[in-house]
Parts: sequence; structure tokens; C-alpha cells
Amino acid sequence: MIQLNGTRTISRSPGEVFAFLADLNNFPKWRANLVSFKILTEGPTDVGTRCAEVVQVGPMRATGTCDVTEFSAGRMLAFKATTAGLVYDGRIVVEPCEEGSMLTLTGDVYPRGPMKLMQPVLRRKLERGIESEVSAVKGFLERHLT
Repeated sequence: MIQLNGTRTISRSPGEVFAFLADLNNFPKWRANLVSFKILTEGPTDVGTRCAEVVQVGPMRATGTCDVTEFSAGRMLAFKATTAGLVYDGRIVVEPCEEGSMLTLTGDVYPRGPMKLMQPVLRRKLERGIESEVSAVKGFLERHLT
């Protein structure tokens, strides 16, 4: 298993930050390694919301699904992304802090099949990816929301 963790303070209210992240149409604006993304279910994000995605990590491209597994409005969203090569259990948490909001992204990644052999390389790429994601959310929200 590969454990990932990225944290950033964002100069926006927790409500603004969570609203941006819970709108899955925004995923392409901040998700690292995301090639394509489509929401498959209708309605607002909640437990059971399902998406199809194509991700690329290094030379490997994989098609998979992403399902919302937990949802606490205004605070937390958890998901399970599954491809042929790995399972990614992720969590997005937004908490108030003195500067505005504290965003924490965590993930437990379970490589499968041949991807297990690539775990050391995969770990480095995914660690860079999660850092890129928290930075992208911060940058987007601090530049675009007023």
C-alpha cells in the first residue's frame, strides 16, 4: 500500500473551498494525472455518485471508475477510484483555520497485478501528484474566487 497526504491552507472560507471540491465538474481543474472525466450519475454529489475517468501516471494510461463512498456536506468527501492496475481510496477534508481553510487530501493506494512491481516509481509519481493537487486547488481558488 502507498499512503499519500497533502495539506494546504487556502485564503477562502471552508464553504467556498468545499463547494468547489464537491462540484465534481471541477475535478479536471485540479486533479493531477487526469486525462478525461465524466460524471455518470445525475444530481448533486452524494454517496453513490459515480464517475468514469482516464488517468495517466508516467507512460501508463488507465480507464476506471470513481465512486463517492462518504459525504459530509461542507466538510468531507471520500471516494474509491478503481482501475485495472490499482485501487485508490481517497479523502478530501476541509476545515476552518485562522487563514481561512485547511485542505487535506489523503489516499491509500493499492497497486494490483504488474503495478505492484512498479510500486517504488508509482509512489514517487503519486506523491508529486497529490502535492500538485493541493497546490492547484489553492492556486485556482485564490486567483478565481472573489
